[in-house]
Amino acid sequence: MSSLLPVAAGALVLIAAAAALWRIFRTQPAAQTHDPYLRALEHWIDGDLDEAALLLRRVVQDDPDAVEPFLQLGNLLRLQGDPARAAVLHRGLTVRANLTLAQKVAAGLSLADDLNALEHWEAAGEVLDSLAQAARSRPAYWKARFAQLQGTGDLPAAARVLKKAPGALPEKDRPWFVDAYASFQLDRALEHALNGQEGEAKSRLKDVRDIAGTAPRSALVKAVTAAVANDAPKAVEIASEQLLNSPAELGVFLPLMQEVLLRTGQFARSVPILERACQHENSPPSLWIDLAMLYEKLDQRDKAMHLLESKSGRRNFTPDAAAPYLKMLVGDAPETDFGRVWRQLSMPAAAEGWTCCDCGRPDERIRWFCPSCLGFHTYRTGCGEPEES
Repeated sequence: MSSLLPVAAGALVLIAAAAALWRIFRTQPAAQTHDPYLRALEHWIDGDLDEAALLLRRVVQDDPDAVEPFLQLGNLLRLQGDPARAAVLHRGLTVRANLTLAQKVAAGLSLADDLNALEHWEAAGEVLDSLAQAARSRPAYWKARFAQLQGTGDLPAAARVLKKAPGALPEKDRPWFVDAYASFQLDRALEHALNGQEGEAKSRLKDVRDIAGTAPRSALVKAVTAAVANDAPKAVEIASEQLLNSPAELGVFLPLMQEVLLRTGQFARSVPILERACQHENSPPSLWIDLAMLYEKLDQRDKAMHLLESKSGRRNFTPDAAAPYLKMLVGDAPETDFGRVWRQLSMPAAAEGWTCCDCGRPDERIRWFCPSCLGFHTYRTGCGEPEES
């Protein structure tokens, strides 16, 4: 079942706005400032979902004709993992005769989110079809439609939704969809590249070529395409000319490139690329250690020492970061007290694969889109840790 974190974020913004408006425009005396509905919104904003749900239930029991409390109670139930009950509440709202158009649209979009959470893709599509004209100017409509189509596995159609949305939305809402479209297509491109589908990878790169900020990830996809095809010279050329100023993407690509170079007997060709990359101000410690270990394999320890000495004092140059190289040094050195203590330590485990830091979905490769929680830019090798800089 797809996670609803993007929807949750949007809901909290709406809730915060509703709470603010309530404070501004309410006409009750001071003694009524702790109205259960307002208190429910405040608990929701504070992250106390159980208390918020308890208060919302009290509100709808006391006033069965209320609209907003019913709507928000359903949204909260979905966030708490009960989309089935949420769908019952929201479907009941959609058939009320006394709702304004705005309320009908809000209830319908919430129902579509419930059905997406339940993976009732066809039913969600029917609800969204009925809202198409009235809800086109709302980001929530396009996000729900994207989730519905992505859930069905129709990735080209899902991509078209992200591409089309900016043309129907206010200017302030457009950048999110432009970035989402680029990330979605680049994620698909990398998948094609890793599967050896060069033509499909190139098509997806063509989709995003005019979108600002996509050049480093596009270069990574091109380099992976060459590496998978065992085209070592092309892979080295792309890494040298297009990835050196993008340490994050270069760090993702280097292990694959080194594997290809090793297979083709050209392992040392990665050294000059790493040397130039390590000179970059934003190069991560992982690149420094990779280069030091390469020097070690090539019997050039003096170069390794000089490189690491040049990084002395950097806040991100920690024992954990240097552990792989330290392990090599200890293994090669005569037995010492330091070596004996070192071997007794619990060494930091190397990160295996990538993980979505929002929902925990693992993957063997870097991704720019999580198909489980529909999050963008959420994958890292170590969740809970700051990104390297």
